[in-house]
Amino acid sequence: MTPAVATDEKESRRPTSPVLPRGPGIGWFAVSGLVNALGTGFFYPFSLLFFTELSGLSLGSVGLVLTITVLAVLPWLLAVGRLVDRIGPRPVLIAGAAVRAVGFAGFLAVRDAATLVMCCLFLALGNRLEQTATPLLAIRLAPDGHSGQWLALTRVVFNAGLGGGALFASLLVVDSTSGFIVLGVANAASFVLTALLYLGLPVTEPTGKAPSRSREKRTAAPWRHTAYVRVAGANALLLTAALAVESALPVFALRELEMPSWIAGVLFAVNTLLLTLFQLPLGRLLERFRPSAVLALGGLAYAALYAAVLLAGGMSRGAQIASMVTGMVVYTLGELAVSQAGMTLLTGLPPQREQGAYLAFNQFFAGGATALAPFLVAMLLAHAPTSLWWTLGGGSVLAALLVSLLPHPSGAQQAN
Repeated sequence: MTPAVATDEKESRRPTSPVLPRGPGIGWFAVSGLVNALGTGFFYPFSLLFFTELSGLSLGSVGLVLTITVLAVLPWLLAVGRLVDRIGPRPVLIAGAAVRAVGFAGFLAVRDAATLVMCCLFLALGNRLEQTATPLLAIRLAPDGHSGQWLALTRVVFNAGLGGGALFASLLVVDSTSGFIVLGVANAASFVLTALLYLGLPVTEPTGKAPSRSREKRTAAPWRHTAYVRVAGANALLLTAALAVESALPVFALRELEMPSWIAGVLFAVNTLLLTLFQLPLGRLLERFRPSAVLALGGLAYAALYAAVLLAGGMSRGAQIASMVTGMVVYTLGELAVSQAGMTLLTGLPPQREQGAYLAFNQFFAGGATALAPFLVAMLLAHAPTSLWWTLGGGSVLAALLVSLLPHPSGAQQAN
């Protein structure tokens, strides 16, 4: 199947297809993704409290364990990618959900650092399996010309599930040991259900027989594909920025700007609502433009929020709120563009039979961003809070420069 970005001029002149994705298995695909995201969202707001309460470790120790385990799974990713190419993404998604279910069940027995590390390794590995296999399954299940819409759907159900899960957790989870045990059981059950739902997805054939060892060494080298490395690097910079905003904005708004505590909830509600409502229609619209340009402009749009935060210090309360909400709206539109164009490039640039290996290689960058963001936020907020926003702005500009001069992909590109 030809990826969405591998279209020629004739393809671009075809009549516009409906915004909503179509194709066999679309219902199962959406529901399984939603349940998967609900489990993640249910857990995410309470993750640090969950780990500290059940393990008895300090917050700093838990943070160190989480960073180490995220980094520890990265060396396995190329093997994961080759596995996806050989057996297809559906079995890997099922395995990823099962691994996370085992991890959450194991958390209930955590009493020391060693057990916590083991369970966190299961969770980190399951997350990487899911993030590698999901976009590949989307483009293989999508009918010709619809892969961009299926990729957008993965973001819609993820954001809707994440927000819904967080809301349910805030209403149902009690800050106590028994409450966190319920949280662990619920998450284990959600990933068991996710694995069962994945069984209902259509089976996709692997892209071809495994290449010979000599051929594999010569072709499966994503790090030699200059354009792909630049896109993955730009995505990692923008992911670092997004994760930093998520954790730093509430702290900065409350401590540095002395804004009311509800402002963080309002800003992230605006973000979640826009991501859920506009991912599909905006994604369809953006398919008309060069994806590298869309990615670059989307990254630059992040700066609207950074500027709003930096300027808010000298404003009245009403002007502060208006400025921050406006900045968040522009930032979210940029986030929509980045997620759509980034995934279009990451799935469209690799040779088709090596897409799994390339997507797994991209997880090196994503994992690095996931590990770096909390450290960056903690260090800069503690010592130079304002400089955090200048640093994120510089990273967004660098990301835009990395991809702004990329050629438009006209099919699977070969490694340089």
